[in-house]
Amino acid sequence: MRDNLIQKTAEFVKKKLYNEATGHDWYHVERVWKMAKRLQIEEGGDLELIELTALLHDLGDYKQYEFNEFKGSLVLHGMMDVMGIEPKKQEKILQIVSEAQYNGDETKTPKTIESRIIQDADWLDALGAIGIARTFATGGRIKRMIHDPKRKPRKKLSKADYQKRKQEGTSFNYFFEKVLKLPKMLNTKTARNIAGQRSQFLKKFIKEFLEEWEGKK
Repeated sequence: MRDNLIQKTAEFVKKKLYNEATGHDWYHVERVWKMAKRLQIEEGGDLELIELTALLHDLGDYKQYEFNEFKGSLVLHGMMDVMGIEPKKQEKILQIVSEAQYNGDETKTPKTIESRIIQDADWLDALGAIGIARTFATGGRIKRMIHDPKRKPRKKLSKADYQKRKQEGTSFNYFFEKVLKLPKMLNTKTARNIAGQRSQFLKKFIKEFLEEWEGKK
């Protein structure tokens, strides 16, 4: 029964997100799903709840609904109804999705191990080689500049700034405004160990990027 629900959910999400072009596609979900299972082995938590939330975490993305979290929840509720997920489980999934959101400097530590694992798995996909590709893909979609040396990274970002003022920054500065902050914000020891190598790769990329930008290479 459990495996059938997981597989049914995976197939539903794959159809919904397969052609999404900003890095929040099915393959992102699949990576988060795999990473969440990997973290669960080391850190514990309800495996079925973790798997379902990992698969569903981007379906009610409030950024697609004028940043209205209530609308996003309603959409996700409706999709879970279609898949026959029981109401009590739906509420737990919605709570985890809400707790795992990144909200700039207003981000709070999730309360449950399931929420912490989902947050870590999602954030790890923002680091490393794939994270770099996703940052520029999203930047192109929202018409954000790649780089402007005159624009300095914003040291602080409120929830509202992070959600609604992304175009005021640059994709390059996004690495400093968010991505490089993530390793210290991760919840689990397993995720922090994985993040170390990925963040080092990102730092090497940043160095190479600047040297090429400035004509040194």
